[in-house]
Amino acid sequence: MRRDTGFGLVEALLALSLGVLLVLAGSRLFIGALQGWQAQGALAQLQEDARFALQRMARDIRMAGAFGCLRREAISFADPAIAATFALPISVSLEPDGTLRSLSLVGVQGGEAGGPPNWTLLTDCLSTAQVQAGERLPGPHQFALPVRQQVYRLVDGQLLLTSGGSHAVLIEHVSRLQVDLGVAGEGGELAWMTAVPDPSRIRSIRLRLTLDDPAERVRAQTYQMVAAVRNRLP
Repeated sequence: MRRDTGFGLVEALLALSLGVLLVLAGSRLFIGALQGWQAQGALAQLQEDARFALQRMARDIRMAGAFGCLRREAISFADPAIAATFALPISVSLEPDGTLRSLSLVGVQGGEAGGPPNWTLLTDCLSTAQVQAGERLPGPHQFALPVRQQVYRLVDGQLLLTSGGSHAVLIEHVSRLQVDLGVAGEGGELAWMTAVPDPSRIRSIRLRLTLDDPAERVRAQTYQMVAAVRNRLP
């Protein structure tokens, strides 16, 4: 008797099972590659957000206390309240664990800082300088320097910036922003603190920013930057 040739039911089922396994394996590889690509994209976005926020804050920290071409003692003020603000160009409010509540920075800022200036410093860069509220035009032989108060606040996971009367969300998904103050000791050494009774001893500010991925594709990432205070505080 001649046996029939070709595929039987068992062979067909086996081939089908192998095909399903291959499809599942290919799907897992594709999903894994897709998840890896998405995770890399999420990391890149977090890094870009952190770079943008930290560099912006560091720039404003470096400019804090910069008030033109004359020494601070030569500046007169149209309003005593303005003088009080200029006397404290860096003001930090922190939670007990060092997390930022608000960071206020006052200094000469160019037009790219955004919004009209809070004050204008009118000076001849020789002997006279006066600060007036708002935006002012220079007189003969004068320079008009825009002075802005930049205020950073952390509210509900958003880093907010108030600059010259304008308000904006700088970045979102912030789980923590810790601020440490580098304070000069009597021997010249630098110590990191979260509270400083004498602002004139602040030499640098360390920012540690932790961002979350809202889609939870990657774990929370922490980024750090140290900005030197270029202008000695009063």
